[in-house]
Amino acid sequence: MAKKKKRAPETMDFLVLARTESGPYPHPVEVALHPDGANSIAAFSIGPHAANAGGLVHLSALIDPSKGELNPQFTTEFDAADLHWLVPFLVRLQAGEDVTKTIVAAYRERHGSPPETMALARMRS
Repeated sequence: MAKKKKRAPETMDFLVLARTESGPYPHPVEVALHPDGANSIAAFSIGPHAANAGGLVHLSALIDPSKGELNPQFTTEFDAADLHWLVPFLVRLQAGEDVTKTIVAAYRERHGSPPETMALARMRS
């Protein structure tokens, strides 16, 4: 009997927009974004690297569409990562705009270099 070939998982490219060091905040935070208009996804990694927790969050859970504001559930991570500059771009993504180049430019202006990228396996529906 022939073995079935496993397909390589499709990947999504993420921009790593925040990565904190250990310090005053009780644990490291990493936030990355797969910019895809209203279908954008944020990746969160929270806690020491040996035992972190994380997950993928759809933009509709991150930004309250009726208010155009960050969902308060994510305020702690955005505070720790000094990431509130990203919120207006997330609102624009939610409206369907392609602001990827603008996000990269804003990150470069703040940090002196473009954001790191990483590929993650595509979420299954």
